[in-house]
Amino acid sequence: MSRHPLRIISPLVGALTLLLALTPFLIRANQFRPYIEEQTSKALGRQVSLGNLKYSWASRSLSAETLTIADDPAFSSEPFLSAQSVSVGVETLPLILSRSLKVTAISIDSPRVTAIRNPAGRWNYSSLSSLVTAGNVTLKTLAWKNGQVIVASTNSKRRSIYDHVNVTASNVSVTSTFPVIATANLDGGGHVKFDGTVGPLNQTDASLTPLDARITVNDLNLAARGFLNPSLGLGGLLDLDATVASTNDERQIKGTAKISKALLVAGGSPSTRPVTLNFNTKYNRRKNSGVLGPSTLKIGNATARLNGTYDASRGEYPLVKINVAGDGMPFTDLQSFLPGLGIHFPRGANPASGTVNARLIVSGPSNNLVTSGN
Repeated sequence: MSRHPLRIISPLVGALTLLLALTPFLIRANQFRPYIEEQTSKALGRQVSLGNLKYSWASRSLSAETLTIADDPAFSSEPFLSAQSVSVGVETLPLILSRSLKVTAISIDSPRVTAIRNPAGRWNYSSLSSLVTAGNVTLKTLAWKNGQVIVASTNSKRRSIYDHVNVTASNVSVTSTFPVIATANLDGGGHVKFDGTVGPLNQTDASLTPLDARITVNDLNLAARGFLNPSLGLGGLLDLDATVASTNDERQIKGTAKISKALLVAGGSPSTRPVTLNFNTKYNRRKNSGVLGPSTLKIGNATARLNGTYDASRGEYPLVKINVAGDGMPFTDLQSFLPGLGIHFPRGANPASGTVNARLIVSGPSNNLVTSGN
């Protein structure tokens, strides 16, 4: 006579329930800390240190009180990354039965990262890609909460700071593309959002990893961010909506930028009308320079054509050379913006009396631009 199925299943369910209830006691999380530190240090080629580990049944994760990843010694002796805590999602049964770690997700709380670039165009995180040995491992999610990123250069004292950085990535793999959404606040005011895809990881230089995304920036303070020199009274607010597409070492960036309250040249005065720029540029990541392709600048009904070059590899401020050409531009529209370029109409000139043809060159370091031409 066969036994009732429930009589067979019930003991199994009871045993499984008991096993799960005892999981936190069966798993001594700290026993995995030396192993995790050793394996991640080997994979990254950097010393990785973790604080005390705890296991949470509710979230099925191992959490560490602290996380530190050393920097490339050629750049700094300070940590490349430090965080208040990190949570690593793991599969429970392999952890209990075979003491093996199968990671499914990583969440880092309040991380602080310092990204440093040298004059040769190499970053302190460039070498990470050549050492990563994650193979086909895929994370369901990778999250970064309330972080800070400091961007610096070995030949400059200036620092750009991104605060309240939040990043969410899914299906993360070093061998394929994966979606990423990131937001951050800018020092001096403003907000930036990145929404796109990243990968696969460049095995030679992590900084050259392809990305394709839409980037939006609101209320970026050009002086506070170091694009203009505030000691000369220069300034302006930038709003940006652009797409970025990677091809080999180049990034093609297209979009629209609006600059308000612009004062770009010493001796001028802030413009009272915003300028809108529909631009198209190619930026070379290795050379840290680029070319501004045919672009259009609009001030009211006045339209000018732009093209030129920029080079951020030589000094503290980018060197630019922008050609500006406009024909039949109404006086009334130009009058409110040209003071921001240090151009003033002669006394007695009547802006309502006609139009302007212009051939100008705006050149020099971005903190001390000079306008020439006619």
